[in-house]
Amino acid sequence: MAINNRRTSSHLLSNPIKNLLVLSVLGIAALSTSQVLFFHNNSQGTTVQSALRYPNRITDSPTDPNALARSQSFGFFDDITEERWMLHQKIYREYTKHKTPDQPLQYNPAVETRKEHWWNSAEAWYQNNYEPSFTCEFERRVYFPNMNGDGGKWVCDPHRIARRAAARKLKDPNSIGCVIYSVGSRGDFGFELGLQKEVGEGVCQFHIFDMGGFGSELPSELKNASYHQWGLKKQNKNVGEPKEGAEYYGLLDTIKLLGHENIDMIDVFKIDCEKCEWETFTDWFSDGVPTLHQILVETHGAPGQKALDFFDGLESEGYLIFHKEPNIQFGPNCLEYAFVKVDKAFMEGKTTLASG
Repeated sequence: MAINNRRTSSHLLSNPIKNLLVLSVLGIAALSTSQVLFFHNNSQGTTVQSALRYPNRITDSPTDPNALARSQSFGFFDDITEERWMLHQKIYREYTKHKTPDQPLQYNPAVETRKEHWWNSAEAWYQNNYEPSFTCEFERRVYFPNMNGDGGKWVCDPHRIARRAAARKLKDPNSIGCVIYSVGSRGDFGFELGLQKEVGEGVCQFHIFDMGGFGSELPSELKNASYHQWGLKKQNKNVGEPKEGAEYYGLLDTIKLLGHENIDMIDVFKIDCEKCEWETFTDWFSDGVPTLHQILVETHGAPGQKALDFFDGLESEGYLIFHKEPNIQFGPNCLEYAFVKVDKAFMEGKTTLASG
């Protein structure tokens, strides 16, 4: 063996050029292999990282990295990658609705026994319950002439509303681009004008509801807008077809009066009706009512169990809180809440595409 070793060593030393070529080829092969592995992993960067962070995932969509978000948001979030969407899911699953989960009405004046205002008030209750559970990256506070002041509302990614309206028009030029319901105005059309500024003139159809006689004050620069002089009440399911001329209508009656039974979605449902939210909210999801994709509501007070039913009911219907703002100028016991609807598969943390 010693002779063979010496011969091999001598042979190698006697052919330095050949040896160099062999080593070079081996080095290039090793480098190429590492590069292939690197680029293979890199080309699946999101997939590899997601698999490590989310081992219970069910499926990948390498041809459309945004398919999961699009599927679980009714097409609204169409440019959010699967990994980022799953982080949204994770944040929601870790969300806690109450500071004291076993006593969700602690601080609420309906049940609280402590006398001090900071322990026993709507303000105290809202401070300790129902914070946002979702983030809209490009949310805007919408109002006119600018975003400041009472009357402004937070809207989730207005540019997506415009984009979806354009897609509808492309598919069917005769379709309504987008539909906005605005309940409660008192002659202030700043929200509607602000949203029109965000999405473009004539893109959305605006329907404004108020019992006051403010129809003559509807600004001419607000395009494609209608003023309806009636208020919102709890839907009476035992009445027949609604007749015009009433002071109040339920939401389903309103849908019928406007001929909106066949639209699939009301893009934004903004409502400020001085406590009618507590009595009418179950009608917002009833049969015959198009999906209310975003709900922007000012709550008034915190009426005990009704308040729990309201927020938990919205969540059970797939609504995520993306913004919360107290009305610190006119009534700190009034809160501006903004919700966006997702498929319930999102809330369950599923990574399969929504069936709808």
